Amino acid sequence: MTHLNTHLNTHLMKDTRTMTYCAPPLPGVSLALPGPRTGPAADTGRLDRARARLAGRLLADTGPDGLLRAPCDSRLLESALALRLLTVTGTDPDAQERLIRFLKTTLDEGAPDPVQEAAARAAMGEYVDGRAALTRLLGGFDHFTAGRKHLMFQTVLAELGAHPFPELPSPCGLFAAHGQQRWLVTEMAALKVLYAFGTGSPRLVTEDDWRTLAPSARPGPPPYGNHLARILALLALRHRPRYADAVRGRARELRRWLRPDGGLPFITGMDVFATATGGLALAGAGAPAHTLRALATDLTTHQNTDGGWGFDQDVTQSDVDDTSYCVEFLRTAAPERCGAEVAAGERYLLARRGADGGFPTFERGTASEVAMTAAAVNALAPEPAHRAAVTDAIGFLVARQEATGPFERSWSLNESNALFRTVLAYDSFLTVAAPGHPARAGVARARSRAVARLVDTQHADGGWGHVPGDPSDPISSAYALIVLARTPALPSAVGAAERAVRHLLDRQRPDGGFVSRPDQAGPRPLAYHVPLLTDICVLLGLNQARASAARALPRALPTPCGQGTS
Repeated sequence: MTHLNTHLNTHLMKDTRTMTYCAPPLPGVSLALPGPRTGPAADTGRLDRARARLAGRLLADTGPDGLLRAPCDSRLLESALALRLLTVTGTDPDAQERLIRFLKTTLDEGAPDPVQEAAARAAMGEYVDGRAALTRLLGGFDHFTAGRKHLMFQTVLAELGAHPFPELPSPCGLFAAHGQQRWLVTEMAALKVLYAFGTGSPRLVTEDDWRTLAPSARPGPPPYGNHLARILALLALRHRPRYADAVRGRARELRRWLRPDGGLPFITGMDVFATATGGLALAGAGAPAHTLRALATDLTTHQNTDGGWGFDQDVTQSDVDDTSYCVEFLRTAAPERCGAEVAAGERYLLARRGADGGFPTFERGTASEVAMTAAAVNALAPEPAHRAAVTDAIGFLVARQEATGPFERSWSLNESNALFRTVLAYDSFLTVAAPGHPARAGVARARSRAVARLVDTQHADGGWGHVPGDPSDPISSAYALIVLARTPALPSAVGAAERAVRHLLDRQRPDGGFVSRPDQAGPRPLAYHVPLLTDICVLLGLNQARASAARALPRALPTPCGQGTS
């Protein structure tokens, strides 16, 4: 804590920027500023202690640069491809052995999905049925990216030797990724090269393909913070002699990116995302204003030139998700000095708005998504100038909910993520819309249906899983609690919130933290895990529970230690 206080004081002394103001958060809507209580305070002793321990853990995870440190766990897919790269370049036998140990240990403990299991076994020279693994993974995958994912994993497994490269009609067109995010453009160019050389058709590769891959041959962190894209690019670049030395150089450097367990993660980490969401959680937990301002100041130093933010340090590919949370946190923590950064973030978001009123994750013109649209609404709604865009986005959310339900699974693997963000967006709209606005009634009905979905899918133990039928886990349960704690007028929501609080408090570990199954997905639907996000999301949920009406949680809060249990 001494280091943290010194860092904070240094920031306060150095921050002499001209004050610029932005609209404050909407009362009762922001994740950091729950609504006022409507009755006398309940016995919240155990809940407050749990929140204090979680907040302390987050502050302890502050790095020397002022951001919360949120490393990503190792994963089978990237580790298998890293082993392939070291093997084909004849590089670093010690790192190869570390990767093999990680692959074997993880397989012994149980692979997370059939494609990653096939990739790991193929990388170690074992026989696998790659086509069957692909069918088991994507057979029920209903998403607009399903075709591209099938092509990607099919090619990756062929490169690893799980099956032969298939014959594809019009392969150049199939691997095209124009208008997509930059790391995806890199991945698809790499897969095209691997396919071309794997099928004896190198003429398919163009100079544009090689230029797209070239940045991955440079020293330093992987471009866009994405280890998967870089490893695929290096495997592709090995087929061009001029890059041979650079590929071997990056292969030798690979050991620096291996995690302590010997594996390679999907991404470098999520420090920016964790700082924005963790900052909101700390604000809701009552962290000192100077602590929040220091986190906000550090966050502004990672804003990209387009006005947005990426998920980690040095990630120049901005996205709607991270930008929305960063705008929300800056608006909460430092509205008197971060107005310029908030305005730039708002402009970034508005520039990505689709013709349907929704928002994609990355680039304008790609498909709008429920969770991204809801996130943008929550970031934009406090500013009156953006009310028309907010109204259009709410129209997209209501229409999508009526068509397919508000529980789209996207970059999060659980339904409750999109549900909580959608409900917050509905609350934002209902807060700013005029009393006679024609959309109010429809939004209120949509909100009620979203709440009912959570009430109906709660498990007997008080929690939720990724989808109904999955075992309960803390992060899915925390997302649901955010919604239910904000619905004190509905008795069924009150009871569900009581059970959810009890479920979470009973699962807090002696060190104050929580352990959950992976929640994030990338490439969708493959799971990856950033453990710190569990603590952040649980704190967000418990904050909302603490601030809810006294009548909402009288039985969910166990008596203090030594006076019995709930």
